[in-house]
Amino acid sequence: MFNLIVKDIAIQKKTLLYTFLYTIFAPFAFFLMGQSDFSLYVLSPVAITYMFTTFAASFDEKNKSELVLNSLPLKRSDIVISKYISTLVYAFIGFVYSIFIGFIGKATRLPMFTRSISLLDIIFVLTIVFIFASLFFPVYFKFGFIKTKLFDTMLLMLIVLLPSLAIQYANESPNNIFVQKFNYFINTTSSFTQNSLALITGSIFFLISLMISIHIYNNKEF
Repeated sequence: MFNLIVKDIAIQKKTLLYTFLYTIFAPFAFFLMGQSDFSLYVLSPVAITYMFTTFAASFDEKNKSELVLNSLPLKRSDIVISKYISTLVYAFIGFVYSIFIGFIGKATRLPMFTRSISLLDIIFVLTIVFIFASLFFPVYFKFGFIKTKLFDTMLLMLIVLLPSLAIQYANESPNNIFVQKFNYFINTTSSFTQNSLALITGSIFFLISLMISIHIYNNKEF
C-alpha cells in the first residue's frame, strides 16, 4: 500500500514544482482582497490536494494503470485505501509548502505574510479534504476519470464557492430560522469546537465513502 502512494507521488514530479510555485503566487494574488493568509494556509493546501489527486487519476486512466495493478498480487481494497490515504499525504505536502513560504515571507517582512499557520487552519483544510475525497472517489471508481471530468470541475467550484455563498445568504436572510439557529451555534461555541465537529463529520463521511468505494471497486470488471 505504501508503494502505491509513493508511485502516485513519483509520477508527479512536475506537479511538485507547479504546486510549489502556486503556493508562492497565491498570497500575492489574494493580497489586495485581504485574503492572503487564507489563500496561503487554507486554499493552497486544498488546491494542492485537488491537483495531485486528479492528476494521479488522470495518469492512471491514460496509462491503464488499473489493468496493471489488478494483474499484481494486490488486494483491490488496498488500492482503494491507498488512494484515500494519498489525499492526506498531498494535504501534508501542501502544509509543508505553506509553512515554508509563510516562514520565508515573514522573515522578509512582506506585507502579505502576517501570521503563521494555526491549528484551526489545519482542521479546516482536513475537513475540506475529507469531504472532497468522500465525493470524488466513489464516482471515480465507478465511472473512471474521463467520464467524471465535469463532475470534478463542479466539485471544485462547489468546495470553493459554497462557503462564500452560504455566508452571503446568511447575511441577506438574517430572519431565516435556520440562519438564526446557525448564528446561535456560532455565537455560543468556540471556533475550536466548531471546527472539531466539522472535522469529525468529515471523517465520518470519509470512512463511509471509503467503504462504498471498496464495494464498488471489488465488484468492478476490467
